[in-house]
Amino acid sequence: MINIDYRPEILAYLSTPITWAIAEILAFIIFFYCVVDVLKVKDEKTRIFRVFELFGFIVYAGIFENIGVLGNTYNYSFDRLVMFGVVPLSILMFEAAIFYSALKFAEALKFPKWATPIVVGFLGVLQDLTIDPAAVFDLYIVNGVMEGRWNWTLHYDGMLFGIPFFNFTGWFLLMFYYTTLILVGRKLFEKSGNKSSRGWAYVIISPLVGVLLIISPLTQFLLFLYPFFPLYLNRTVEIVMLSLIAGISLATIFKFRKLKRSETFSYKENKVIWVVPVILHAFDIILAFSLGITIAYVPVLLFAGIHLGYLAFYIFRKPKSSDGKIVEKSNEMEKIPIDIA
Repeated sequence: MINIDYRPEILAYLSTPITWAIAEILAFIIFFYCVVDVLKVKDEKTRIFRVFELFGFIVYAGIFENIGVLGNTYNYSFDRLVMFGVVPLSILMFEAAIFYSALKFAEALKFPKWATPIVVGFLGVLQDLTIDPAAVFDLYIVNGVMEGRWNWTLHYDGMLFGIPFFNFTGWFLLMFYYTTLILVGRKLFEKSGNKSSRGWAYVIISPLVGVLLIISPLTQFLLFLYPFFPLYLNRTVEIVMLSLIAGISLATIFKFRKLKRSETFSYKENKVIWVVPVILHAFDIILAFSLGITIAYVPVLLFAGIHLGYLAFYIFRKPKSSDGKIVEKSNEMEKIPIDIA
């Protein structure tokens, strides 16, 4: 971990520490890159609702994160560029971008609807396994107190790379709930003949119902097996529940391991699938090693490798034609664009 005393004195005069500011700017760039990607949806009747799905995630995650802070589970320094209540807006933008890129991946590979929330949740956890260890230990002295980009206010015994086990299970549920609600909403919207009233209904209701789910007794049970065990006090239960979520995710992924992208898959139209995770993992890796955050060395390399390797396995394997046969050669694969504009 970097020694704060060796940071340039000029940093003391900044309202937002330099690496936090870089992360905030990066969050805005990635989020609006996702918004631009959504605006490319060809169907005008659904395009506006896809945009509001993305902003709806910010509302959904924002309400939940504010509840977490008010409940004294963790906190965020106010020395940020833009806040959503007591939570930095950049945090919510990162989460929304992760949700969007993971959902687009699952849709591009045509995972069954029931499996899509599981895949999105699993990819979200892999992303967070590199984000959290780097961010929590990106430490500065702010107003005389040592703080990371966010801070766990409760003291836990036995953590995963310095992060409570239940945090990663919670990340899965955060993505799982919202993805499920959005898919159900889209289906009802489609059944209605794409009536605007149904579209507005699902993009407004989904974040609100999502909040009710994420703070519900169901979530407490899935995180801690509450009320059979006390909240936050049993590491064994947290590990069991995280292992269960991981097992279900891996079983689902293994079940559909033979899925192949279609012959019409376009790298240009699906860049967000790999651009978002690559940039976020690269940022975490650079941050961890440049600041000497030793506790993050293993997770940023290990889980970035697993996540990006999994995506590459599907994106770059031989495609499937409309008749179900494997295409031996795809000219499009030889012209993979490298721009992200």
